[in-house]
Amino acid sequence: MSKETKDNVIRVTDSEMNMLDAIRHIKFNNTKPEVRSSSKAKAEGEMYFVLPDPHYPFQNEVLMQKVFQCIKDNNVAGVCISGDWLDLYTLGTYNADSLGLLRDISLDEEYESGLAGIEALEKVLPKDARKMFLWGNHEDRYFREMNKRDNAKYGNTLQNPNDALKLAEYGWEVKTNWKDDFFTVGDIDITHGTYFNIHCAKKHLDMHGKSIMFGHTHRSQAHVTGEGAAYNIGTLCDLESSAFHYMPRMTREQWSNGFAIITVIDGKSYIEQIVVRKGKNSFVFRGKVY
Repeated sequence: MSKETKDNVIRVTDSEMNMLDAIRHIKFNNTKPEVRSSSKAKAEGEMYFVLPDPHYPFQNEVLMQKVFQCIKDNNVAGVCISGDWLDLYTLGTYNADSLGLLRDISLDEEYESGLAGIEALEKVLPKDARKMFLWGNHEDRYFREMNKRDNAKYGNTLQNPNDALKLAEYGWEVKTNWKDDFFTVGDIDITHGTYFNIHCAKKHLDMHGKSIMFGHTHRSQAHVTGEGAAYNIGTLCDLESSAFHYMPRMTREQWSNGFAIITVIDGKSYIEQIVVRKGKNSFVFRGKVY
């Protein structure tokens, strides 16, 4: 740049500089603040509770009430009872002498207890919630009893569990083939469970061929591979009840209370497996202790 060009540069006076600073200040203060999402924003997706094996009337009632409260506290899209809601102890033949341990129980009382549980659940579910009910091997005791040659002795007194629990009246979807049936929530299938071996989660995944959730064994277990996952989600029964003493002590000591929560986002299932503190009947969900 020549000397002549340099001399022709227009310089800003002090008063003009003050005016520019004032303009900048006005523009800065009028800039809209960045919008940040609130940490309390509504959670995405649809939430489903999966409730395994309460075995009414031998349910863990303290735990069940906490589960119902947890359902009430959250925006639930649906619930799936994954089998053995009822025990049907009075129809069981696993141990022919086991009824001697519970002389005062009747089938009517078993049904009344199970119905009370359904009605308590109904009170905490939203009116538009999807309600899925799977039979387990214990509900299947009804079919096994009805298939006996002498079933005529019952007349009309032996109710189908679906009728005793008023499932149609309350709008439940019901599936009764406990070995084969399942409900699909997102991209995971919920079934009662078939296999009982020590690595039952892996066995169910290997045999089913896609992600699966089940109860049946009363144990808590998970097996995850690159192709899918299997979740054995425990039981909601009373682990100390004498109703289960037909099973060996060492087997019962492996049982654990638990359930699961599925959140479905864009068709994909995100699993929260809840394992209950043994002897405490307490669990944590979304930072809250129940």
